[in-house]
Amino acid sequence: MNRAHALVAAFGAALAAACTDPMVPSHDPAYPFDTFGDVFHWPADRLPVRFYADPRGTLRTLVAHAVDTWERQFLYGEFRGVLVNDSNTADVIVTWADSVPPDATADTGPAVTACGGLTQGFLDSTGTAFDGPFHSQLSVLTGTVFTPGQVQACMRRTTIHELGHALGLFQHSPDALRDIMAVPPRVNLPSAGDRRTVETLYHTTPTFGPPPP
Repeated sequence: MNRAHALVAAFGAALAAACTDPMVPSHDPAYPFDTFGDVFHWPADRLPVRFYADPRGTLRTLVAHAVDTWERQFLYGEFRGVLVNDSNTADVIVTWADSVPPDATADTGPAVTACGGLTQGFLDSTGTAFDGPFHSQLSVLTGTVFTPGQVQACMRRTTIHELGHALGLFQHSPDALRDIMAVPPRVNLPSAGDRRTVETLYHTTPTFGPPPP
């Protein structure tokens, strides 16, 4: 595949009360995250990464949750994100692909594939850097009737998954039972394996540069 083509990735006492338990470093092996040997992650001088979310429905809440979830996977702040109100200033743009699902409390039952997602990034003419924002789209699957709660739960998982692609996790995990980056995602939060993989990614020299600021 030509490196200049679109990259598609169909590609979580008073002092004690103020602190959370320390995160234990993961020693699980990382799964592959590159695309044909090429690696991308957001450099430190481009943090925080700017995310725009369609203001309709619950998408801003979903994106804010996903950004916070990924930030929590890093021990040393290698990734940070912020929501912006203008898509023209965003590094990642997240939209609904079609209908806007109703606001509902996320279902807590077994995971069902009630939604889908797609994340795209396009390389510039040199094939060495992205030429614009990543675009993530979320869609409601209509082949089967799902409850609003099932759709909302799927959207929470899938938003985290798609933003993982926008962070540079271009490949899918092979562990569908544990990892949020498996497809379709069936767990609610990144696993130790997801955490180890994104930590490894952000300490690997990239071959692709970020889009212009």
